[in-house]
Amino acid sequence: MVNWFIYIFFAFFLSLTFIYFFNNRETAHISDLETDLEYSFFKNNNGRTAYYSIGEDDGEPLILIHGVTVPSYYYKKIATNLSEIGYKVYVYDHFGRGFSDRPKIKYSMSAYQNQLNDFINYLSIDNVTLMGVSMGGALASNYTAKNPTKVKALILNVPFVGMQTIGLEKFTSIPFFWDFYLRFFIITKLIERGYDLTDDNQDPYHFIEQFNVIGTQYSLSSLMKNFIKHDFYNDYKLINDYKIPIHITYATDDEDVPMDSIVKAIELVPEAITFSFEGGHNIINSRTEEIIFLISNFKSMYLND
Repeated sequence: MVNWFIYIFFAFFLSLTFIYFFNNRETAHISDLETDLEYSFFKNNNGRTAYYSIGEDDGEPLILIHGVTVPSYYYKKIATNLSEIGYKVYVYDHFGRGFSDRPKIKYSMSAYQNQLNDFINYLSIDNVTLMGVSMGGALASNYTAKNPTKVKALILNVPFVGMQTIGLEKFTSIPFFWDFYLRFFIITKLIERGYDLTDDNQDPYHFIEQFNVIGTQYSLSSLMKNFIKHDFYNDYKLINDYKIPIHITYATDDEDVPMDSIVKAIELVPEAITFSFEGGHNIINSRTEEIIFLISNFKSMYLND
C-alpha cells in the first residue's frame, strides 16, 4: 500500500513538472516589447528603468508610482490630467514590469527604494511630490518616511499596507508548488483581469505581453516572498511625526486592499486629507475626474497656489 502511494505521488509530481516546464509563457526578451517613442531610459546598478514625462518643464514635479502589476503605460490618462493642474509628471516602470529590466535581485522594499531614489537623483529633483497607487502607495510612503526632506507632499490612492497578504508568506516558502501556483493561478488570473483595461478604453496588449518577458515570474515571486515582510504601518507613524502633507483616496468596496487596513493607516496620520469612494481597486480610472479635483485642491493648500 505504501509503495503504491509513493508511485502515485511520484507520477503526480512528474506530471506537474512536465506541465510546469512545457507551459512556460516567458519566451520573450525585454527588447522584444515595442517601446513607445515617448519612453526614455536611465540605468543604475541593477539595470535599465523605463519612464516618460508629461507636462510643462516648469510644472511642480510629481513622480507617479504604479502598482504591483499594471505598468506605467496605463497611467497616461491620469498623468495627463495631473499635468493639466500644474504638475510635471514622471511615470516609471518598476524592475520586473513594463519596459524595465528584470534583474535577478531580491525584490524587497529596499530594492524598489533604491530604484526610486536613483530615479529622483537622475532627474535632479530636490523636492518632489510622490503619488503612489496600490503597491506604489507603499513605496511612496516608505520613501517619504526615510527621506522626509526630499518629499514635499504625499498622495496615495488605494495604498497597499500589507494586511491582505496574511497567510500567503508561508505558502511562498514551499518549493515548486508555490512556483506552480504562481504561474498557473496567480499570473493567469492577473492576465484575465488585464482584459478589464478595455473598460477604460485601453488596449490590454502591453499588459499581457509583459508577462511573456523572461524574468517576470521570478520578479513576482521574489516580491511576494520579500516585499510583504516590511512594517508598512511604521511608515505612517514617521510621516505623521515629520508633518508631511498627505492626501489619501480609497475604495470602500476594494477587492484587493481591505478597507480596514487603510483605515488603520489613516488613524496613524490624523492630519491626512482623506476621501473614500465606491468603485473598487481601480478608482483611479473609474473616478478620475473627482480624484483629480481633490488633488488640485490639495495642491493649492500645500503650495499656496
